[in-house]
Amino acid sequence: MYWTFCLERGAPQRVNHASVAIGDKIYSFGGYCGEEDMPIFIDVHCFDTNTLKWSKINYEETRNCPLSCYGHSVVAYQHLIYLWGGQNLHGASNTLYCFNTKTLSWTKPLTSGPMPKPTDGHSACVMEDHMYIFGGFVEENDSYSQKVYSLNLITFRWQRVQTTGLQPSKRDFHTASVIGSYMYIFGGRSSENNENEFYPHQIMYLDTNNMKWITPVCKGSIPCGRRSHSAVVYNGEIYIIGGYDGNREIHMNDVYKYNPVTSEWTEMRVFGIKPRPRRRHCSVLVGDIIFLFGGSSPEESPFFSSRHILREHCDLHMLEFVPSLKKLSMLKIMNDQISVSCLPVSLQSEIKWLTSLKRQPAFTYQKREYTAFAP
Repeated sequence: MYWTFCLERGAPQRVNHASVAIGDKIYSFGGYCGEEDMPIFIDVHCFDTNTLKWSKINYEETRNCPLSCYGHSVVAYQHLIYLWGGQNLHGASNTLYCFNTKTLSWTKPLTSGPMPKPTDGHSACVMEDHMYIFGGFVEENDSYSQKVYSLNLITFRWQRVQTTGLQPSKRDFHTASVIGSYMYIFGGRSSENNENEFYPHQIMYLDTNNMKWITPVCKGSIPCGRRSHSAVVYNGEIYIIGGYDGNREIHMNDVYKYNPVTSEWTEMRVFGIKPRPRRRHCSVLVGDIIFLFGGSSPEESPFFSSRHILREHCDLHMLEFVPSLKKLSMLKIMNDQISVSCLPVSLQSEIKWLTSLKRQPAFTYQKREYTAFAP
């Protein structure tokens, strides 16, 4: 694995946003940034993995559009993206929204059945025609959750899933990864009394064939517990990136791999320049490349040398499983500022193009007056 290109600016400067890929495009929804005046309606950004450029999607703002939010989830189903939960200006939400990537428009599907209470910091994933929601923080109860809900994406009926086996502890800001008919849960922030939080490091999975929780006996280099990390599945294995351990006040930029066949963890040896340690970021897999963007990292306070502040990022990093020799050579030329005058013109142009992308400007927003619709 190799950290190849980094676009220093240009990505939406966000934390606790939610992202998903459809084809060769990555869609990023909402999130929070303390340095910007956030719009009333959620912002949607699209990253083209071919041109390596971001664009802001403009859509018609109606009552069917979600408000700006963070701590929500998105899942891809065909050409549709379903958004659920999160915190907006009215508090936590449990309304389902659907974004059509062909028409670039929002709808609000009419659902039935026992839906989850307004929640944020949960996880969501899709298996066959069902979206599964696990955990999160339930505002009404002021507590973490360990419940599982499923939504039939054809009938739009919610169902509380009754499970057997030892459940994962109540938690939020964990990850859920799908391999076959199994939903793997890792990490998150948990608490027995809502005061003393802890960070579970045991991976567990729900077998959706019989709705039974399984706790595998793991071996290898097991990662420490963490929250607000990211996870992707590649070739049937789970990759965990970064995150935060609040008990030790440590931000991370490490990469771990979990093999579900052998139940073995491996800390990956990754080459290249690592991203800054961070939490609340997104990682999305497209082809053989993980695209990591956003999140926050600690910086020394300009006012108090003994304190740190969290800085939101607007960068994007590419972690490649099988980078080509051409790409590694161009990376060496760019990093060491080697003369390209002896190279073919086409290769010179490509290196110049990649260099220009590293300096593209960040998105900026102007403060506006809005009239908010009720959620």
